[in-house]
Amino acid sequence: MVDYVLAAETTQGRARPEPRTAVTSPTPPATAPPPVVRASIDAPPPHPRGWARTIAPAFLGVVTWFPLLDALGRVDGGESLLLRWSTCLLALGACYALVYLPLAGLGLRARSRLPVVAAEALGAGGAEWIADVLYGLFAALWGSVAIWYSVRLTLDGLAAWGLLDPAATAPGRVGGGGLESPLVLASLAWWAFIIVAANGLNLMGVIAALMRVYAPFAGVLLAATAAWSAWGGDGPTALSRPADLPAPRIFQYVFGAFAFAGLMAVEWGAATRDRRDVRLGGWTSILAAGAVTTLAALTLGPGGARSFLVGGVGGWLDRRACGSILLLFGLASLAPACYASALFASRARARWPGLGKWKGVGLSYLLFVAPGAAGIAKDVEALAGISGALFAPLAGVLAVEAIRRDGRAVRPGWDAAGVAAWGAGVLVGLAPIVVPALGWAQPAALIGWAVAAVVYAALSRSRAERSA
Repeated sequence: MVDYVLAAETTQGRARPEPRTAVTSPTPPATAPPPVVRASIDAPPPHPRGWARTIAPAFLGVVTWFPLLDALGRVDGGESLLLRWSTCLLALGACYALVYLPLAGLGLRARSRLPVVAAEALGAGGAEWIADVLYGLFAALWGSVAIWYSVRLTLDGLAAWGLLDPAATAPGRVGGGGLESPLVLASLAWWAFIIVAANGLNLMGVIAALMRVYAPFAGVLLAATAAWSAWGGDGPTALSRPADLPAPRIFQYVFGAFAFAGLMAVEWGAATRDRRDVRLGGWTSILAAGAVTTLAALTLGPGGARSFLVGGVGGWLDRRACGSILLLFGLASLAPACYASALFASRARARWPGLGKWKGVGLSYLLFVAPGAAGIAKDVEALAGISGALFAPLAGVLAVEAIRRDGRAVRPGWDAAGVAAWGAGVLVGLAPIVVPALGWAQPAALIGWAVAAVVYAALSRSRAERSA
């Protein structure tokens, strides 16, 4: 889900060819910008490539990421499969039109990274803390989700093969809270060490190559598993059970989970050649592939893909086949964790150079292990809600900037219009989470996007009128 490293690789050691679109570099502020924005301004521009090698694999990795799809199967309000899938398609369309397309176009025109583009709306200070520090922290949190799922899927696969007692992975309780078993804790610590060590040893090039294989493989494997489930008669067959409205909880989950990764469309758009590449990349990786993978996730049942695979042992899906699929998904989930580690470490070191190389790796190690050990990483729906509340409003602000594109200047400090609009959207997005009684106000992430966009459009217009 986080492919910042692969985008950065395209900027190393290559001369920039003549772009097919007009490019106007953002004007640096008169005062020295913060270190993260300064580093992004000084970074060489990306080498434009075709959509099949840049933006499409990046977002294909998002819509085929097992943790997101597993939790999608559990977000079930009782509606029919057809209605729930239609809601997913509606959410994917909103992700494409409201987040991906404007932000990728923004990156294509600016040929700059996210902190620089965000500095035009939030100011250099606001962009550093919101689009860099906060974004990096959530990258580490999503990385912990990837590691936890990789460990649990691997151990579940070994248990399905009869090589491990399932009781050894049962979580315990410490001080009234949930804590993973010693076996799971040891596995989390080990795989987190492997991942952050790979980052520290600069092995991201190898992992980036594996990522190109992981995304299509994971999608095909999930679709094949869902087809096997439906063919065997264990999948849901209630395609026409009556329901009133599309499930807002499903829309909220899909849109909120995509908002975080959708911000990287700025940097992936900067690595593409033209608008045609942006459109083709979005059509194939978000709309087409997303339609297949969401249907597959919903077909595997309301318990989620992992629940179906674990519960399928001993049924029509035999023990070894089920265990093999679990092991394959467990290995595939490690690649996004490597990207998350690199993203967090690079942004933390840019903001705090004193962290150094291995200090930043060590900090990412702690952040990767703690949420999984405490049982936080497995609640993907709650994390997607918080992530959507924080980053969908930022996407709304940048979408307005993509339409306007008048100043193209990196504003110094904290820009009042952009930060106020983002804050208003965050308050709306967090409202149903902080006050459960407001659960009817869904999809909160989409509403937060709209509020932030409207507020920023009004405030920035007022600012432009005053300047004139």
